[in-house]
Amino acid sequence: MPSATDYDAVVIGAGHNGLVTANYLARAGKNVLVLEARDVVGGACVTEELIAGSKWSSCAFIAGLLRPEIIAELELAKFGLDLYQGDALSFSLFRDGSSFTMWKETDRTLREIEKLNKKDAQSFLDFGVRLQRFAGLVTPYLLTSPPERSEVLAAFEAAGEQTLFDEFTLLSVRDLLDRYFEDERLKSMLTFFGMVSIFGGPSTPGTAYTYGHHSWGEFNGNFGQFGLARGGMGAISEALAAGARHHGATIRTSTPVDTVVVERGTATGVRLADGSVITAKQVFSNADPKRSLLRLLPPGVLPAGLVRDVENIDTRGSMARIHLLIDELPQYLPFPDATAGPQHHGHQLLGPSREAFEEAAEAQRRGTFPSTFVIEAVTQSVTDDSLAPDGLHTMTLGIQQLPSELTGTTWAAEKEKWADLVLEDLFTYAPNLRDHIVDRAIITPDDLDNEYLITDGNIFHGSMMLDQLFGARPIPALADYRTPVRNYYLCGSGTHPGGGVMGANGHNAAKVALADAAGIAAPVRAAGQNGAKAPWQQRAVGTLMSTRAGRWFGYKAARQPALRKITAYAARVR
Repeated sequence: MPSATDYDAVVIGAGHNGLVTANYLARAGKNVLVLEARDVVGGACVTEELIAGSKWSSCAFIAGLLRPEIIAELELAKFGLDLYQGDALSFSLFRDGSSFTMWKETDRTLREIEKLNKKDAQSFLDFGVRLQRFAGLVTPYLLTSPPERSEVLAAFEAAGEQTLFDEFTLLSVRDLLDRYFEDERLKSMLTFFGMVSIFGGPSTPGTAYTYGHHSWGEFNGNFGQFGLARGGMGAISEALAAGARHHGATIRTSTPVDTVVVERGTATGVRLADGSVITAKQVFSNADPKRSLLRLLPPGVLPAGLVRDVENIDTRGSMARIHLLIDELPQYLPFPDATAGPQHHGHQLLGPSREAFEEAAEAQRRGTFPSTFVIEAVTQSVTDDSLAPDGLHTMTLGIQQLPSELTGTTWAAEKEKWADLVLEDLFTYAPNLRDHIVDRAIITPDDLDNEYLITDGNIFHGSMMLDQLFGARPIPALADYRTPVRNYYLCGSGTHPGGGVMGANGHNAAKVALADAAGIAAPVRAAGQNGAKAPWQQRAVGTLMSTRAGRWFGYKAARQPALRKITAYAARVR
């Protein structure tokens, strides 16, 4: 087969970041080709018919980190994206049978917390203000080339917030939450957000940043909220693909790339698995850094020292999914029946316990399974009837803190037995499901590596600890999206600002490459941009909550349903 037509840019991988890169390049007038090994776009941000007749978000299933600037600039609503929320953000069911619902409305959530611990309700408001302050200092760096870590620290010091930097960057999530809360159930529920895609547990230093990374998202301008994508997470990728095509990009699925073609230190295109060559002026890899540099580049291209550094990128820490087709919704213990309700609308967390998280971390280190699992769940078909036929529902279970490899056995050998163990735990919280599972599909860390092409099944493409953040992500030599191979760029989650369905990585890589193609310096932050003022209402809330009397007044106001609109406005970030 002869060489294909030249392109300005070839993007390897149609994950969400690769598609974001393709959009910005195409909108800049570049002739772009996206090559995807699988038969569907999206990477880990994908909707698939895992069981005939029903669809699931295979890997990522919550939308809250996708940058609103990208949603607006790429006009994703125009291309079919519909993000929405149910009545409740999340529902947590604890091991003692008690439960907690986090509502979209602050007053309802505060009254829920009061049932667990009245003092913690006030602390929850205080904690939210501090988290929002942390986000306000970090988010200006998200859509730019990565700052040095020292620059980020200096920004916190200049703002008089050194303690805030320490709390949300250096501490363990256990120590962070112990500073603010008393009730063990509330602390256990909040701990979960620091356990996503990590190798470690609540006591591991640095997990507070993983918590902050997941918690500072926004939904329609509302800080700390999240939602769902109608049609599943693949709807995000499909909207991105539609936008890219609209602006002239070509997307080819079922087209695996074998290697990046390098001539005299410059990437000149790609060689496909069928042996054909496609030439391009620039090549982007949406794959993780290890796969991009150790598998896609020919041997000998990179210096031995850099190869060692890439090999040492920490990609430990994986997760797994069990997708269930059910003919009755879970009847969770506090409820009299299985009727659909707010408990089914958002993110569901079953059995959160800090000790269970600690046990899981030790089992992960040993390459085994813990005695019990903390289960996250989503039943999106309750709020989106396009996902399952009448009379049936989709339910996705997620387990974090899993080893990429098992000791003395394999995931392939243990897959079904492991799923059985998880379901036994599920039945303790929703006993009715024992007789209402029609079918199941399992995605293990091994599947994430082999099928979704994510090294070690680490969905963040690398640890989110401080040694792999900002100007050190994934390593300092690769932090600006460029590689030592000229015109070969990284645009995946292994780059700044990290994992999750955010899109910032793809945006930033495109801006750097466009600047390189034009022969100009890449865009940089204006001096002091990181110190840009927060919205006035945030500043007002911060001032109010800085005094004892203000905290009392703020709490009393926040828990009043009559002041709900004012409270919601005060929490807006744009």
